[in-house]
Amino acid sequence: MLGRPPPFRVSHVFFDVDGTLVDFDAALRAGLQAAAEVLSAVIGRLVTPAELAAARDRIARELRMMPGALAKAREESFRQLLAASGVLDEVAVARTSVAFFAARDAALLPFDDVEETVGTLLDRGLILVAATNGNAAMVQAPIFRRMHHLWTAEEARVAKPDPAFFFGAIERSGARVETTLMVGDRMDNDVAPAVALGMYGVLLDRAGAAYDIDVSRIDSLRDLPALIEAVATGG
Repeated sequence: MLGRPPPFRVSHVFFDVDGTLVDFDAALRAGLQAAAEVLSAVIGRLVTPAELAAARDRIARELRMMPGALAKAREESFRQLLAASGVLDEVAVARTSVAFFAARDAALLPFDDVEETVGTLLDRGLILVAATNGNAAMVQAPIFRRMHHLWTAEEARVAKPDPAFFFGAIERSGARVETTLMVGDRMDNDVAPAVALGMYGVLLDRAGAAYDIDVSRIDSLRDLPALIEAVATGG
């Protein structure tokens, strides 16, 4: 099982998180809707999820925050929207934050092809690493307890596509570049930078919208075990 040497040339599999393992966008929408409802009731006017998203992004830019530290900008966006309406109430800020994170975390579920694929790869002795530009909140779902290692931009202090992010994940997991496979749903952030460092890159193209790419492409994670075997055999 987990201690058995992998039968393939690939020894480590790095997974992007958002869009690859979990639908963080859907979870974020749920959290923003819950926060908007609380703020609307407190302020006495309609606050929209889009307004909250724009406020957080503006604050993050102003504070030049790393991707993994955006939770601070989220809370500050609640505070500023309340203050702009004359509400200076930290209890209301806390209530809004609680509503946001409770709804977001409840909706943070893996895609339906994740559990099966992770189980297959673990059975084959591969070392699995979740590597995300997010923070610890991104890896709260139970599926991440089955990963050997978690690597976040918050911990790394640098984000993809910076090579330092990938080298940090390699060091953390004891991997070697030439036997590591990176799978993600973005060429720019996940696959291309990994390939540039000498890893094997796989694009997860759930929408079937990728054309003219020169890396392996799959439309479901269920195809990943067979692809890894093909890599080892040269197929």
